Amino acid sequence: MADGETQSDRPRRKGSVAPRSIRGRLMAGVLLIIPLAVTAILINYIYGAALRVGVWLVFWASKAFFFVMRQDVDVQRIAPDAAGWRYIIAAIGLTLLMLYVLGWLGTNVVGRRFIDLAESIVEKIPFVDTVYGSIKRMVHALSGVGDPEESKQRVVLIGFPDAHLRAIAFMTHEIVDTNSGQRYATVYVPTTPNPTSGYMEIVPIERITETDLTMEQALSMILSGGATAPPEIRLSSRVPKSDEPKKPPSDTKGGD
Repeated sequence: MADGETQSDRPRRKGSVAPRSIRGRLMAGVLLIIPLAVTAILINYIYGAALRVGVWLVFWASKAFFFVMRQDVDVQRIAPDAAGWRYIIAAIGLTLLMLYVLGWLGTNVVGRRFIDLAESIVEKIPFVDTVYGSIKRMVHALSGVGDPEESKQRVVLIGFPDAHLRAIAFMTHEIVDTNSGQRYATVYVPTTPNPTSGYMEIVPIERITETDLTMEQALSMILSGGATAPPEIRLSSRVPKSDEPKKPPSDTKGGD
């Protein structure tokens, strides 16, 4: 050490943000693998569901083909786990084709009539009509399809679970108390990181805070625990029309 040079005069080494302990590196590895694992599990679930449906479609499509061709062939149903790669490609392809045809029918006038007929039959089955109708209205409300007035994508904030806190919610419907005229909003409050579970709340309309968040942004925030929140959002209070401040009457007199 040179004369007159103290320890504080030495150039300090910049600290590394990388974990140096075994525990820290293990935690870093866990945090790195969690998004990949969740994505892999989700893809595997979708793939398995599509394969199970596709195997069933391949079986019945094969029976229909040989019936039309008037060939007496005993078609065997293959289990999804024992299917070869060609069978898997055909099964996944038929599943995607089925989804495409259903989507085309849903946007076609003639196809819409067939779907309405099928839904009318389903709605006549006890208990099934309640479950189907509720899920259908919820999906329409969250996806923005159906009645434009009832299925707008509205991401709002409500005081939940405490009045001083704010939680992201999806506004699905509005109701009115016939006695008092008070307007309420039915909202769905999803949980993190699984937005498919949550709470249904009935909130006075004046306690709703509307946002300019899109459905994709809100779902991304919920899945990431708020890590993907945009830096800025625009909030506006929802005030009932009956409670909106009225403009003061203009003074038409010339003067005092």
